[in-house]
Amino acid sequence: MQNVLTPQLSVIVTAYNIEKYIAQCLDSVLAQSFTDFEIIVVDAGSTDGTAEICHTYSEKYPNITVVDFHPDGPAASRNEGMKYARGEYITFVDGDDVIDSEMYTTLMSQMTGENLDVIYCTCYRFFDDDLTNRSVRNIAESFCATAQEIQQKMLLPIVSNLSAGVEVSGSMCMTIYKKRIIEQNGLKVRNMSEIYSEDNFFNIEYLACSSRAKAVNLPLYFYRKHTGSVSNIVHDYTVPALKNFEKQVCAIGDRLGIPRHETEKRCRVRFVVQFSAVVKKKIDSLSLKDVKNYLNTTIKENNLDFSFTKSDLDCVEFQVKLFWILLKFRMYAFLYLLVKIYSRFIAR
Repeated sequence: MQNVLTPQLSVIVTAYNIEKYIAQCLDSVLAQSFTDFEIIVVDAGSTDGTAEICHTYSEKYPNITVVDFHPDGPAASRNEGMKYARGEYITFVDGDDVIDSEMYTTLMSQMTGENLDVIYCTCYRFFDDDLTNRSVRNIAESFCATAQEIQQKMLLPIVSNLSAGVEVSGSMCMTIYKKRIIEQNGLKVRNMSEIYSEDNFFNIEYLACSSRAKAVNLPLYFYRKHTGSVSNIVHDYTVPALKNFEKQVCAIGDRLGIPRHETEKRCRVRFVVQFSAVVKKKIDSLSLKDVKNYLNTTIKENNLDFSFTKSDLDCVEFQVKLFWILLKFRMYAFLYLLVKIYSRFIAR
């Protein structure tokens, strides 16, 4: 390893009750062909053996620092990790995921060689321990040399991409940032309860401060799906947080001179997609009677607006479009049946 006092890259690993996965994660980071890095593990008050495993690694490897942090969610853990980062560049890894051994060599060579402010890659997705049964998430490759290009090719598509089937990476774990830009602009990761999809919003704020950016369609990150994942948990704050996301994104767009109708349209599409995904998870755990009560209450308490145009739904997948139509006309029995069929067969 290089001098751990002045590493080029700080890798912030967040961990909470993942004793089954944390060693595999740390081993994958330590196995990097790129060597000029430090690892900052933020343990958010784990009650299993996660913290002990992390401290064992820090005793063995001088470039690993463990921060014992009071549990307050992934956003707070990432912010805490950034306080300890000594590298010129910062990246993140979730402690239940793993990374390709060439990830940081590949990304850092382009980051420094092309004087980028940020670079994105993509990932494989797999379930639990089966790395062989994986799917790749493809993203749109792009190189942006001006702030205006970044806004059109990256920032707005992260809000919501209006081209069906084309994705833009919004994950903080598949990204390398300049610490200077984060510090000079006072950027922090927001809590999910405040601003839904904290990864995406951090990237939107960061891109608003950037002038050179790149996305490469290389699956260098391995994203693990399992029943304990934060992304599998349904919360009641979804609608207020999505509305706040729209408010904050529109404010950023106004500051950058992006026409308001562009940001509003993308936020409407985002709402349809993300609200549908959350509600589908909730419905799958309820009886038909409880589904009716849940949806009636959710629609009423959040004053949901169903005045979406055809163009708002053109770019979303068919099942999302069908879901929203059934929801709009209160066809709850059909909606319930659709979700059950999808979760039992199609989503497998």
